[in-house]
Amino acid sequence: MPDTSLTNAQKLARIDEFDARPGGGLFQSLLLRIGPQPWFISWYRRLGPKIDPALSRVRDGALMKSLYGLPGMVIHTTGAKSGKPRSNPLLYARDGRDFIVVGTNFGQPKHPAWTANLLAHPDAAVEVAGVTLPVHAELIEGDDWDTTFERLVRVYPGYALYLERRGDLPPRLFRLTPKP
Repeated sequence: MPDTSLTNAQKLARIDEFDARPGGGLFQSLLLRIGPQPWFISWYRRLGPKIDPALSRVRDGALMKSLYGLPGMVIHTTGAKSGKPRSNPLLYARDGRDFIVVGTNFGQPKHPAWTANLLAHPDAAVEVAGVTLPVHAELIEGDDWDTTFERLVRVYPGYALYLERRGDLPPRLFRLTPKP
């Protein structure tokens, strides 16, 4: 069924079904071990953003999930300065209907551009399980930050190491709420 013929509720239901499928991940244990390593980060920062969006579209994301075993999306934002469409592959955690994403920039001491895009233009879209779902982004700060960030660490423990590498610059953490 084409993406355009589905309501947002149907798209979210499809994503929920996709998230419920076991991932296993052929490379998951390897990624969890080498993902936080500086040499891998250096390599993956250049290659991942080029191959992950294409991989996420093969078999509506099933190939990526079977390889990585981690929940991945492509987020579509509007450039903060340019106003042009931008797309970035990200890992996510779920909190009910919402998606939680973090801009760790692989532990680099600066915010990734997509986070500035969300601050300037909080209406975005996520592409998961072969559907594109409109969302609204909200920056998470204060008391909720630690408990929400922990959800992402449970998905990918490397985030905790990225946090250490960033020093005094905490990464921007967002809640992406699907639009009705």
